[in-house]
Amino acid sequence: MTIRALVSFIFTGVILIFFMSASVVAAQQVDETVKAPDVTLKSPAGEIATLSAFIGKKPVLLVFWASWCTNCREEIPLLSKLNAGKFKVIAVNEGESAWKTKRFVSQNKIDYQVALDIDGAVAKAFQVPGVPASVILGKSGQIVFRGMGLPENIDSYAGK
Repeated sequence: MTIRALVSFIFTGVILIFFMSASVVAAQQVDETVKAPDVTLKSPAGEIATLSAFIGKKPVLLVFWASWCTNCREEIPLLSKLNAGKFKVIAVNEGESAWKTKRFVSQNKIDYQVALDIDGAVAKAFQVPGVPASVILGKSGQIVFRGMGLPENIDSYAGK
């Protein structure tokens, strides 16, 4: 490998890292004046609720997940803890059937709210590009965080 090729390779890598880290930071910066859309949530058992029914008591943590997602599985104990304390957790399953979701919830002893998003409408309403992703709504229903995975400093959103 020539010196010129090596320098070009390193320069390309540095530029790629810069753009990747910039997109992660941008995904986490949210205009806190934007209200969350009042989407309809359907449980795997067929119960219907609107998101607005959960606004006001404590911040709402929407977690977009799928049963095949390893990170999503690893987050279950933390989400249970957050739901029992500072947040109302609603886990929105992306694209899987009610039967498959019910089975997963039962096998993993999930004790927080679960909703289905078979057609991706909820993810689209919140501009979520895939899983794992999360959106945190403050007590008044404004979006205070949107990003891939859970924020590292999730406790800092508990008072919003």
